[in-house]
Amino acid sequence: PETIYKFQERRKVAVVSYGGFPQDPEVSGLRKKLYDQVIKDGLKPKLDENERPQFFFRQHNVKACCTEGGLGMVVYEWRPKFVALNEIGIELEL
Repeated sequence: PETIYKFQERRKVAVVSYGGFPQDPEVSGLRKKLYDQVIKDGLKPKLDENERPQFFFRQHNVKACCTEGGLGMVVYEWRPKFVALNEIGIELEL
């Protein structure tokens, strides 16, 4: 296997901790709350080509299993929601 590193430009983001998964129904409400707080604080969300804010979900409870042929599977490690290790984020203008 070969490892390739790709340089990414500096980013500015705002995040909120969340213990659930990306498909949970409450994610939409948390994204709205995060967006409203960013606007209230005078920050400017970075927009995509359709003029929509760029949200992301960072998940820290996933483990990947790699084989010689590549990615084998992904295992979700169960943790209670109150641990809140995952994050919902929005990209901001620098």
